[in-house]
Order: sequence, then structure tokens, then C-alpha cells
Amino acid sequence: MAEKVLKWSKISVKKVIKLQCIYVSLFHKLLCVIIMSGKNDFEMLKDEKINASLNPHPLSFLKYYAADLHLIFLAIALHQLYAYINSNPEILGLTNMLFGLTPWVEPKNLFLFIVYWAVLVLSGLIVSVLWVNKMPLLYMVLVATAGTLIEVCSPIPNYLTIIPKPFIKIWFLIPLAIIGFFLVEAYRKGHKYFLTNYRIITIKKFISKEIREIMYDKIADIYIAQGLLGRLFNYGTIIPISESNLGLGENAALASVSVAAPIKKGFLGISFSGKKGVSMPRAATYLSLYGIPNPRKICGIIGERQLEMKETPTLKRIENLLRKGKEKEKEKLGEK
Repeated sequence: MAEKVLKWSKISVKKVIKLQCIYVSLFHKLLCVIIMSGKNDFEMLKDEKINASLNPHPLSFLKYYAADLHLIFLAIALHQLYAYINSNPEILGLTNMLFGLTPWVEPKNLFLFIVYWAVLVLSGLIVSVLWVNKMPLLYMVLVATAGTLIEVCSPIPNYLTIIPKPFIKIWFLIPLAIIGFFLVEAYRKGHKYFLTNYRIITIKKFISKEIREIMYDKIADIYIAQGLLGRLFNYGTIIPISESNLGLGENAALASVSVAAPIKKGFLGISFSGKKGVSMPRAATYLSLYGIPNPRKICGIIGERQLEMKETPTLKRIENLLRKGKEKEKEKLGEK
């Protein structure tokens, strides 16, 4: 029996090492694709010069780093919860009574599984509502699914695992959070903003590439936002609002009242609803100058370029008039 266990452990360790090497190589290739730098992200116009090249301040992506820290704290909290259940006979008996319906799964493990999924999905839902973005919920569902699959499909038997099997999905959150830190940093560095003498160019390069260009004479308004940390560390977001209202979002409030009464074959109801919205400057990180250092200085540069673009047509007309006047004088002198 001991020889079989030793043989199985050697095979399992080899499989785990091979899988880890494959995962590391795939992750390395993915990072190379994500953070690859290209010199020709956009084409320069005639006589165009770059006045400023910017990246978001690291603290401007603090909410993304906080989401990764949340996974680490969640792993520690779930581990403490499982240990507390095991050490408390009353709670252990209660879980056996409530979750003892499935004979192939221990009640405490089933309870931990339900809490694991509930906390991840609920936290993803809350963040999605606060950020007005569906992606955090999708990411949390993917994290919960990956942890569950790794625990269920683990090739190593229970008696050979250093970490108990119910803990695999919990402690899997920590390496995911560490990988998340690197991905967030790559995502931040993938945002590049360029101010030239003709236009503003914003680039987001993270797996895919998205570019926005806006000429200075097409900017209708400029919005600057600085939070508390932004004011302390001198960074903020500038949203250039175009004449087509690109850069504007809507803050809306919806209220509804409904009344229903039973009738012979069902219910009869009536509903009233109303909505009030206000247009507010709002844009994605790659459609604005998100979290840039010295936002007021950059806003001043944009203002100067706007004035130059407005003055250029007038100056060109004056130059044309002067040129025509000189040509007429030359013609008169030639006739004489």
C-alpha cells in the first residue's frame, strides 16, 4: 500500500509540475500580448508634434487594486469561518441538520461552498452597481467557477494533499489576486494619452486596442474631476466633451407605483412610472484623460491649443489678403 501511495504521489507531483509550467508559459505569453508596445499606435499628421505624453497615476486605479485585496481578505475570512465551524459543536450540529441532505458531500463543506459562491456573486453584484459596469460580476462568477473546478477536478487524492480539499477553492483566491495585481498594472500602463499641436489622442491597449482622436476645434467643453486623493497627490480626470456630446452620460432616477386587485380569473393592475435624468460628464478610461498628473496644467495646454486653432483661420485670411496686396503692387510696378 505504501509503495502504491508513493508511486501515486510521484505521478501526481509530476502532473502538477507539468500543469504549473504550462500555466506559467501561457500566462507569460498572455502578458507579452497584453503589454506589448507598438511604436505606430497612430499616424502623425503633417507638421504635427507631440507636446505631452501621459499615463494614468497609479492611485487613479486604486479601486481595481482594492478588488484584488478583497479576494485576499475573503480567503482569510472564509478560512476562519470554516475553522470556527469545526471548533464549535453547536454550529457543526446546525450545519449537519440544515445541509445533511446530500450524503456524498459533508454538510460543513456544502455550507462553505454555498457561502463561497454567495459572497463572491454578491460582492461582484455590488461592485457592478457602484461602477455601473457588468464586468466585475462576470469576473467574480469566473473566479468562483475556476475555484470550484480546481477543487472538484483535482487529480491529487485527499490523503496526499497538504491543504484540505475544501480549502483549495479558498486559497486559490490568493494567487488569483496576485495575478490580478499584475493585470491591473498592465491595464493601467496600456492607457496612453498624447497631446499634439493639432489634437488629443487617447489609447487603450489591453489585449484589444481602442483609440480616440479629437481635434481641438471640435471640443465643446472640458470637465475636470479630482477626488480627495487626487487633490492630495495632484492627479485627476479630464473629459473633453465633443460637439456630438461624446463624453456625456446620464444620471437618472426612476420611480414607479403599481396597484393590483384580484378579479374572478386573475388580477387587474395599473402602474404609473416616471423618470428624470440629468446629463453629466462621464466617459470610459480610454475616452478621457483618466487619472493624469497635473490636470490643471494639462487643461491649460488644451485651452491654449483651442485658442490657436480658433485664431488660425483668421490669421490665414489676413496672410492671404497681404499676399494678394503684394501681388497687386508687383503687377502695378511691372506695368510701369
